[in-house]
Amino acid sequence: MRVLAAIFTLYLIMSPTAYVLADSPKPTVTNVGGTVKGKEARIHFRLENAFFAEMTEALESGIEISFRIEVEVERIHRNWFNVTIGDFQYTQSIRYDVLARVYRLRHPDGDEILPDLQQVLDRMTFFHATVPLSMEVRPGKIYRASVRVRLDRTGLSEPLRSIVFFSSMWDVETNWGRGPVIAP
Repeated sequence: MRVLAAIFTLYLIMSPTAYVLADSPKPTVTNVGGTVKGKEARIHFRLENAFFAEMTEALESGIEISFRIEVEVERIHRNWFNVTIGDFQYTQSIRYDVLARVYRLRHPDGDEILPDLQQVLDRMTFFHATVPLSMEVRPGKIYRASVRVRLDRTGLSEPLRSIVFFSSMWDVETNWGRGPVIAP
């Protein structure tokens, strides 16, 4: 009887968590696109459903949140294999400075200081990347950008890293988002 009571209690405790996890949308990369100029592709994309309440609370308490971004540019061949002509990986992170009461955003173009949480969330969900290409693009050919984003757990503090390991809510990893790259 005690075993049944323990199982029932665990079921009641875990059920709301399962419903919350089932209802929360999966992070996705959307609005992928870009242009090519010379041997450089400028790619833009949006990250949706990446920040949830616990993550913003952790951010406001001074924990650094980092995303690892992978960007690939491909030349699309019809009836043949696609060729990757450029790839780029970088990290973009945000940390709240409790003493100065500002957010410090780090990205490949430099550091920014942002005063407002809404500005931070906008900057951490809309990205621009410059990808060096291994060859000149040819006008009239088809090119495509692929982007994947994941939470970089190495920047988290040790206690939070162990909690994140067991919590699926902190599994911020997207599938590959794809979009056209326009060659002039």
